[in-house]
Amino acid sequence: MTKQKNHFIDLFAGCGGFSLGLEQAGFEPVLFNELNESAADSYRINREDKEIMYIPDAYDIKESDLRTFKNIDLICGGPPCQGFSNRSVRRTFKAPKKDMNRNHLYNEMVRIINIAQPKIFLFENVRGLISGRWTPDGEKGDIFKDILNSFCNVLESNYIISWNILKSSDYGIPQKRERVFMVGIKKTLDFHKNFLNNEILKNTIRNEKLEDAIELNILPKPKNGIIPPSPFDVLSDLIDEDYNKNLITTCYPSSANNQIQKEFRKKKNSDNSYYRKGHKLTEHQYSKHSKRIIDKFNYMLKNDGRIKKSDVTLKFSQKVLDKHWRESGPNITVTSMPDDYIHFSQPRTLSVREWARLQTFPDWYQFAGKRTTGGHRRAGLPTSTANEIEIPKYTQIGNAVPVKLAKAIGDHFKYILEYK
Repeated sequence: MTKQKNHFIDLFAGCGGFSLGLEQAGFEPVLFNELNESAADSYRINREDKEIMYIPDAYDIKESDLRTFKNIDLICGGPPCQGFSNRSVRRTFKAPKKDMNRNHLYNEMVRIINIAQPKIFLFENVRGLISGRWTPDGEKGDIFKDILNSFCNVLESNYIISWNILKSSDYGIPQKRERVFMVGIKKTLDFHKNFLNNEILKNTIRNEKLEDAIELNILPKPKNGIIPPSPFDVLSDLIDEDYNKNLITTCYPSSANNQIQKEFRKKKNSDNSYYRKGHKLTEHQYSKHSKRIIDKFNYMLKNDGRIKKSDVTLKFSQKVLDKHWRESGPNITVTSMPDDYIHFSQPRTLSVREWARLQTFPDWYQFAGKRTTGGHRRAGLPTSTANEIEIPKYTQIGNAVPVKLAKAIGDHFKYILEYK
């Protein structure tokens, strides 16, 4: 007998990283929204075999659309975070975050959750949200305080709401990336009645310094003793010694070297069929670097990542990807910028496929749109909406929740939903 899938709605879904992790955990998407055309295309091309309602703009999701589905188990969403990330704003312009229209889309998420009344909801965003200010002279953390209050004001009568910052490496992902996750659990669930720590619940959930979702067992606990795979573990089977000949590798240059790589090569909807040496490989195109840049990268590779004084620029410093993690573990965070990291053994930046692997996307997953772009086209202006911003492949991947982290959360939500 086939186990019934739990249905979910993915808001501001991007290229579908969070959805993919949930699908791997046994959830089934019934509706998604994503205003940017390239990101939405990425979501759809990987799910052509599924019937999923698509509504580009969250403002256009009506009560009648939501009533199409009965007993929604989960609504998840990561409203656009460019304005919450200090890094992205600093790279383009200085503007009060309160004036950036896309920074208020969390209110639409609250509206949709309130109509649909799912058993669980999840809001995720960048860690910078916790300390962010609406204006340069505003109170530190006032953005997160407003968001938390918006959710609680409307939803706390029906949900237990709590939050935590999750560190990706604690769940076996090859990076230290941290994200904020706020979760609401319906008070009518058996899990709430029998499992939640009532002592913690006596504290006010509106205290923005109260991080208790893990202790409440609403979010999965870190996996003690887990060692995240190194860049060599994740990427070494993609190394092509002739990469500079045509600036693209179209077939797997070698066999999988370990079980981790074998998992990345697993074919879609298959448990025992894998891409092997010589099989078609996608998204493994390389940037065309000038001789000066290649010389710079070679110097860094030979000198433990150090850079010549003559090569120092005002832009964010590039870093050589460690071949194997040091004792402290992963020291990288996958971002929207493909030139942030240099390959551990070749004088080049990473390909889209390598970038995707660090976010734990399987190799069958495809990405639509431009490979990369820059400046205001990617970051947008304060008045820009999502459909006016270019979201190339690297940025789609960098904006995603790591697939393996999403699966860990999905597995835990399944446990909550099925708890008796």
